[in-house]
Amino acid sequence: MKHFLIKISLFFLIPTIGIILCSLFLPIDTLAYRPWEGLRYSKAQTDSPFYPNSFVSMNSVGDLCHHTENAVMKQEQWQTDELGFRNNKYIKNPDILIIGDSFVAGTGLTQANTLCNQLIALSGDTKVYNIAPSSMSEFDNLLQTGKLGKPKLLVFSIVERNVPENIQQHHSANSKPEKMKDFISSNALEVCMDKIAKSTLLNWIKARALRQGGNGIRSTNHSNMYFLQGAKQRHKKDDLASTTAALISYKQYCDSLGVKFLFLPIPDKETVYHELVPIVRQSDYLLQLDSLLSVRGIPSINCLKVYNDYRKTDSSLLYHLDDTHWNSRAVTIIAKEIVKQMRRQKELSGIATGRGRQQTN
Repeated sequence: MKHFLIKISLFFLIPTIGIILCSLFLPIDTLAYRPWEGLRYSKAQTDSPFYPNSFVSMNSVGDLCHHTENAVMKQEQWQTDELGFRNNKYIKNPDILIIGDSFVAGTGLTQANTLCNQLIALSGDTKVYNIAPSSMSEFDNLLQTGKLGKPKLLVFSIVERNVPENIQQHHSANSKPEKMKDFISSNALEVCMDKIAKSTLLNWIKARALRQGGNGIRSTNHSNMYFLQGAKQRHKKDDLASTTAALISYKQYCDSLGVKFLFLPIPDKETVYHELVPIVRQSDYLLQLDSLLSVRGIPSINCLKVYNDYRKTDSSLLYHLDDTHWNSRAVTIIAKEIVKQMRRQKELSGIATGRGRQQTN
C-alpha cells in the first residue's frame, strides 16, 4: 500500500511541478495570443492591472477570431512600469492623467501608438501618464496612498457600452503611504503566485482541444470584419441618466482637488461601422450623452462625431478587423482632438485672465 501511495503521489507530483515550471519560466508569447492575457493579473487582488516592470514583444492577433484563418497578425510591444500600468516609465506627478479601460491601455496597439504615448509625442514636454484599466475610485486610492500626485488635467475615458461606476473615496486617515521598495517586493511574490494560479498551460491545452477561436460575430457585409456584440441592445433605459450623474460627480471630485476634468467616450465598433453589422440606424446614445453633458457644463470630446466626420472623406479603417478595439489611426485622431481642446482651454484661460486685469486697472 505504501509503494502504491508513493507511485500515485509521483504520478500527480511530476506533472504538477512541470505545470508550475512552465507557468513561471515559459515566455508569455508561447501560450498567449496577445500581451493583454499574458501580462494581466488573473484576479483583481492588487492595485496593479498588469505584471509590473515587464517588457514583451510578440506577434499577436485580435480577440474576436484568434486561432482562425481570419486572424490578423500584428506586432505588439508592451512595457509596464513599477505600478503595473502600461507606461514607458512611472510618473508620480503627471501633467495629464488618463483613466480608462482596455482602449486606453492600448489592446492591439504597440507601445508607441497608445493614447498616452501619442499625446506625449504631440504635446512636447507635457508629462502624460495612464492608469488603465482602472477607475476613479482606484485613482483616489493611489492619490491617498501617495503613489500618485494630483495632475493638472484628468482625462476619464470609457467605451460606449459601459456605464461608469460611482466613485468610492478612500479616507486618508485610514490610508498609509506605501514605500515603493516594499510595493515592488510584494508585487514580485504576487506575480509568481498569479502565474501559477493562472494555469495558463492547462487553459491553452483545453482551448486547443476544444478548438476555441474567439467569440466574435462576423459581419454579413464585410467578410473579414468581426464585431463583439453585433446588433444586440447595448444600453438600458436608465443608462443615460446614470452615466450623466456619475460624470457630474467626477467633475465635482476633480473641482475639489483643483484638477481640470475631461470626458472621453470611445464609440463601440458597432456604432462607428453600424452599416457593416448591419444595423439600420447608427446608435445616437453618445450624441445624446454629449448634449446632456454640454448642458451640465461637463467638458467632453464628441468622439463619434469626430469619427463620422473623418469617414466622410477617408475610408481608412479606425478599428481592427479582428479585434474589438481602435487602431493607431483612430488614436491619433483623438489625441489631436485632446491637444486641440487643451490649447483652446489655455487660450480661454488667458482671455479670462486678461479681462480680469483690465477690470482691476
